[in-house]
Order: sequence, then C-alpha cells, then structure tokens
Amino acid sequence: MDNKFNFGQLKQAITRMKQDLPRQLANQAQNYFTDAFGKQGFDGQPWQDVKRHDTNTPEFKYPIGLQARKLSSPILVGVYRARSGGTLRRAVSRSIRSATWKSIKLQVDLPYAKAQFRGTDKIPARPNLQQSKELTAMQKETIRKAMDDAFKGNQ
Repeated sequence: MDNKFNFGQLKQAITRMKQDLPRQLANQAQNYFTDAFGKQGFDGQPWQDVKRHDTNTPEFKYPIGLQARKLSSPILVGVYRARSGGTLRRAVSRSIRSATWKSIKLQVDLPYAKAQFRGTDKIPARPNLQQSKELTAMQKETIRKAMDDAFKGNQ
C-alpha cells in the first residue's frame, strides 16, 4: 500500500525544523536588538537623547575637532578620541548563548548593560534585549514560514 501522506518525510522535515528554527529565531532577535542602536530606539519608541548632543549642557566638553562627530554619533555608541565606541552594541551583536527547541538565551555580560537598558537615577532607560510587539510579529512570521515549508515539502 502506498503511503500517500509521506509521514516519514514529514517527520524528517519537522526534525530539521526543530533543529534550525531556534537558531533562526535567535539570530533574528539578535539582529533586531543590534539594529536598535542604529535606529536609536526600541519597538518604535525613540531613546531619550544624550546630553553630549546638547551644546548647552556641561556634558558637551569635547575638543572642537570632534564636535561634529559627537553631535551626529548615535546614542549608546559615541565617538571617542582614538577609537569608535560601540562596546555595548558589539556585545549585543554577540549575545546568543544558546538556541534549542526548549529555550533561546541571549545575554550581555557588560557590567553597565543593565543600567543602560533599564535606567537608573542618572541614566534614562534605553530598553533593548527584551521581547517586543514588533519582534514577536517578526518571529511569528518566521515560525509560520518554517511550518509551511515543512508541510509543503510533504505534499
């Protein structure tokens, strides 16, 4: 008797999906979080600007040659004398710790990351590395496509 449903092939496709999908979702989340630095905001909400961009604040104390670069540099990235900033952004871009079917873990191990993302008395919150409506919608679409691909390959 012919197996017109191809359950063996479907099982293989689902097994492959269970191996590949967590890594795809982890990469998607990591890229989304890293992109927030370029957008200078998260989930459609802009981050509060930094004081170094305001010439009327004491924090604007940079050499004249760097003033234009300081004013145009993104929040949480900065431009410093000898090198570009971006340590936090680079840490976020390498934040995947594990990606399995049961859980996906992204983590930034910089001591000041929590203060930057959640805020403190002196630092406004600039959220990142958390689930958002926009990211959820993107991930649902990725999951839907993976499921469709698994079942379409079985027809």
